[in-house]
Amino acid sequence: MSRKAAFRYAENETMTAVLGGDARELIVLIHQRIFDHLKLAKQELEKGKLGIEYFIKASDLIQQGLLGCLDYEKGKDVAHNLSAIYVWSMQELLNARVGRSPEKVQDVINTLTPLYEAWVELSPNSVNLSQAG
Repeated sequence: MSRKAAFRYAENETMTAVLGGDARELIVLIHQRIFDHLKLAKQELEKGKLGIEYFIKASDLIQQGLLGCLDYEKGKDVAHNLSAIYVWSMQELLNARVGRSPEKVQDVINTLTPLYEAWVELSPNSVNLSQAG
C-alpha cells in the first residue's frame, strides 16, 4: 500500500470513528492525528527539510480541536491549565520550526503524551495505538 493510500485509509477510519464517537473519543483521535503530524514534522527536520505542512496541521489541530473544545465555565482551572499547555505547545512548535529543532518537537510530544494517555483512560471504547512517543 502506498503512503498516500495509507493516509487516505487512516483518514477514512478516523472519519468513521468521528461519526460514531463521543467527545472523549474525539479528543483521543485528535491527539493521535497531532502525534502523526508531529512525528512527520520531526522526521522532516531531521532530514534537513522544513516540514511546514505538518507543523501547520498539528498547530491547527491543537488550536481548533483541543483549544476550541475547552469549556472554561464548566472546566474552570482544568480548562485554563489545559489552555496554557496547548498555547505553549503551539508556541513551541513555532520555535521548533523557526529553529529547525526536532528536540523541541519531541518536547511537545512528551508534554502532550500524558494528556493523551489520560483521555485514553477516560475513553473505554478507544484503543491506545501507541501514537505518542
